[in-house]
Amino acid sequence: MALRLNPSAESFTAVAESSDANTCLISQVLHKTSDRSARLNFLVTANSTDINEVLELWDYLNGKAGEMGASNVLAEVSESSPVFESLRKAGFSPYGWESAWKLPKKINLTLDSEHEWAIAVPTDEPQLRSLYQSLVPPIVQAAEAFSNGGTRRLVYRENDEIVAFVESSTGPNGLYLRPLIHPAVLDISALLNALFSQFTDIGQPVYLQVRSYQAWLLNTLEIIGGESSSQFTLLVKHLAILQRNGVIITNGKLVNNRQVEPSAPMVSHLSVDEPPSPH
Repeated sequence: MALRLNPSAESFTAVAESSDANTCLISQVLHKTSDRSARLNFLVTANSTDINEVLELWDYLNGKAGEMGASNVLAEVSESSPVFESLRKAGFSPYGWESAWKLPKKINLTLDSEHEWAIAVPTDEPQLRSLYQSLVPPIVQAAEAFSNGGTRRLVYRENDEIVAFVESSTGPNGLYLRPLIHPAVLDISALLNALFSQFTDIGQPVYLQVRSYQAWLLNTLEIIGGESSSQFTLLVKHLAILQRNGVIITNGKLVNNRQVEPSAPMVSHLSVDEPPSPH
């Protein structure tokens, strides 16, 4: 049996009770109105080790995500987690990896007027979208489309062209930065130095997200003394039939076919000990 807790338009928390009264599973799916993607938020297993019960819970929450208007469901999970295998069997597929780097409390920052970040304005959207579409692999864009709905961003320009932007979110564990930087930036160390200087006095830990397609940032983060978290695999399960060039794929599996061939899993940071996530 699955019950809804704290009903809202943006989340659904389910409790799946086993035939054994001593075991149950609790998980939650999040979805913001108008967003393409929903996200699995956490999984609590109370004395339950039956993978079939977990698969039934994923199947149930995927259905609820579809009812809320999502086209796919995202998750982030360590490959060493037992959750990874259950997601794989539930039809989730990998589309990349990410890690979160905790910045040191003290960084040798220098003022640099040539690498100034500015607050994004609505007229920046075409350049932001173009940068995203040119740098982010298609497999990632299929899971996470560019969105400009109220997202807080800083932008960096070279020769009047936006070549980097960063999104931020805050939580009880600190500030989380999600950068997208063109590899042709002339001085990445100076650029990151200028970015970090924006957040030196906030009184909270600062984390920087690094995705697989931005792995070239890792060397600079190591040099400044950043501390890396565990690496997480990004997973997606598509709930809708994809369209290309306006033509609906008619020979694919039906959307409601629960026997979709799996290729690999994914869940959103399902560990309370990891750095804050943007989800």
